[in-house]
Amino acid sequence: MFRQMVRNRFRTYLVVFLLGVAWSLPIASAAPHADGELQIQIVDSETKQPIAARMHLSAGRATNPAASTKPRPKRPVKLNLPGTAEFGGHFYIDGNAKLPLRVGPYTFELEATPEYLGQTGQFEIERHADDSKKIEMKRFANLEKEGWYGGDIDFNRNAKDLPLILRAEGLQDTHTNDYASLLGDAPNQSATRNSQSEVGIAAVPYAWNLPVWLADDRVRAINLIHRHSLRDGVVDNEKDGRPRDKSLFPGTRGNGRWSEIVYYHVLNCGFRVPPVAGSGSGDNDNPVGTNRVYVHCGSEFSPKTWWEGLEAGRVFVTNGPLLRPLVEGEPPGYVFHAEQGHPLTLEIGLNLATRVPVDYLQIIKNGAVEAEVRLADFKDGKGKLPPVTFDASGWFLVRAVTKNPQMYQFASTGPYYVEQAGQPRISKKSVQFFLDWLTAADAHLRDDTKIADEDRQKQLAAQNSARTFFNDLLKKANAD
Repeated sequence: MFRQMVRNRFRTYLVVFLLGVAWSLPIASAAPHADGELQIQIVDSETKQPIAARMHLSAGRATNPAASTKPRPKRPVKLNLPGTAEFGGHFYIDGNAKLPLRVGPYTFELEATPEYLGQTGQFEIERHADDSKKIEMKRFANLEKEGWYGGDIDFNRNAKDLPLILRAEGLQDTHTNDYASLLGDAPNQSATRNSQSEVGIAAVPYAWNLPVWLADDRVRAINLIHRHSLRDGVVDNEKDGRPRDKSLFPGTRGNGRWSEIVYYHVLNCGFRVPPVAGSGSGDNDNPVGTNRVYVHCGSEFSPKTWWEGLEAGRVFVTNGPLLRPLVEGEPPGYVFHAEQGHPLTLEIGLNLATRVPVDYLQIIKNGAVEAEVRLADFKDGKGKLPPVTFDASGWFLVRAVTKNPQMYQFASTGPYYVEQAGQPRISKKSVQFFLDWLTAADAHLRDDTKIADEDRQKQLAAQNSARTFFNDLLKKANAD
């Protein structure tokens, strides 16, 4: 006999709460010695048509803080079922699946793209159980109808599993042999992973070589939400680049905030570089699309138009909320031109849909918070934010930050630009930020005993060339 309880995890399309799950315990194997079988069918609640979805299944019951006895710990279940793209404690169900399970209680989480409300629940398998259950998933957003198409620029998964994974995660197959030419390097030969280095994407914003790449005009995009951002936490270090000052960027949000601040300094130096996002799935346990970038392609999607839109900056990145802006009818990446002596005021329209609790929305202007709006006030304002005014060149973007204490969970639009007299904003402070970076990089190289002397000298020479570039840029600075 099969007993089951399911509930919608989310009560509204704006403010919702997640069931916390710990995945660090040993994995429980369900097959091949199953005691019972559960047939699951997953359908869209409106169309009643089968849809693909991702399931996280654990043996044991959810923790109940009010319980008087200690609950059994939950263990991710490994099913070893073909055709489910099973990996890292999760697997995929392509509309329906038959799950062979052992006797005992189970807890599950079910997600079908970020545009559906998730489901959590518990059930129990008894000996010789043979039952079926239909689960209806409620959709609360449809970004493709608005012209937004999602992608993950960093994953390493089996090619045969990708059609199911991408369908369940609501992502596009953006691979094309032409895309590298759009972003300036050799074509990518892997069908399972978009090689960031080959298309001019900085894998993390704080990579030691970032100033060198910027000076050489090799950066076409920056991975703002990267593989350090996990589904339920964060890789809390910067071993892959320049470490943050933890007194300025403390705690579980520190790595994400440091990444963001570095990116803002890039924009403040006058570089027009869009943000992207990638999960690192396959090299970590993240599902594909945990961190993702949406590109506005309008009514016609193709890998070519997707990468062209990305390079143009018509993007937003997210590991949670779905944030789609229009400013004066234009998507991100647009350049507004202002006349000298005449302030330019811009109205910001925004569509926000989320299944995680958003704390606040912010307008970031030239790297600083220009305005902050609590979610309730945004709803009362019917999707409008305060206008933003420029009397000189600059840039701005919108971000939505959640209440998640485990990580820096947010969404950010790509920047909009304001240009006066044909010149971008170049900040002395931000140029000096990268000059100081190069000094630190010199010391880092000299202290690195693992690098050969010949390679060290080549990198020091590249950093010296970048220093010349940024010193020249400092002379062109037109803002503090």
